[in-house]
Amino acid sequence: MSVLGQVLRSLQDSGRGSLDPDRVCVQLLRDCRHAEQHMLGLERQCRQLKAEFERLNARQAPLARRLAGLEQATLAALGRGEEQQARRLATEVAAAEDEQDAVRQRLERLGRRLHYYQDRWLGAERHYHDLCRQLAMAKTTACVRKTMAAIRHHPQVTLVNAKQALADIRAREQQKDRDPEPDDSPQALCPHSADQVLARLQRQLGGRP
Repeated sequence: MSVLGQVLRSLQDSGRGSLDPDRVCVQLLRDCRHAEQHMLGLERQCRQLKAEFERLNARQAPLARRLAGLEQATLAALGRGEEQQARRLATEVAAAEDEQDAVRQRLERLGRRLHYYQDRWLGAERHYHDLCRQLAMAKTTACVRKTMAAIRHHPQVTLVNAKQALADIRAREQQKDRDPEPDDSPQALCPHSADQVLARLQRQLGGRP
């Protein structure tokens, strides 16, 4: 059953069985405004998350280049037998690897939140446009009366209580607002150490032809 059908039934005068088109339009107009505010709020949230995701994602390439340069410098120091220099560089490699892991984890969390809010925004947009279509129909008195006539002549349709019908519509919107947001708590990262970096790079160096 359409949203308009529910609203029309809910606003029918129980005593006279007649419909007040003005009440229909006022109620739908309020619903449209509420739905529009909700949709625009979700759209702003999506824009903010997308901008944050893109800023963070832009850090990956320069960080990868820096890490590759540090690894090459560490390998060169190991090849020359400069242990102190190699350890100093390996410490920088470990710190860069920690930073890279943190960026990747943050991107994954941002990606999940962005997907969540994009889905909610699309649903809110569909709901808003549906209400706008229902309002356009309700604004024409003749169209409203034709719709009510069709409803009354439909044997399987039952009139519903006004407050209950509108409460059901609002309950569906509120349920979407209660859907949990993806867990944004960061996971524990395993820090890298200079010893690990040196051992890995020494194995890499030893495996060269």
